[in-house]
Amino acid sequence: MTIEELKKELLGKEYPEKIIVSKDMTVINADKFLTKQFYMCDHWEKPLEKSPAYLRLMKFLKVVKKK
Repeated sequence: MTIEELKKELLGKEYPEKIIVSKDMTVINADKFLTKQFYMCDHWEKPLEKSPAYLRLMKFLKVVKKK
């Protein structure tokens, strides 16, 4: 999935105050989380699939799609 596709899927939506993504990842402020992760992806110079921010966004997407 490209960054543009992720942005279409995730931005501009309402999210709960607290989202538990995994045992070691809880998102308290989704807007701030998404802004930071997309910024990091936009500035990543290696293959996108190796970006920690991209992997966090994919985990986040998987969790919010289930709800």
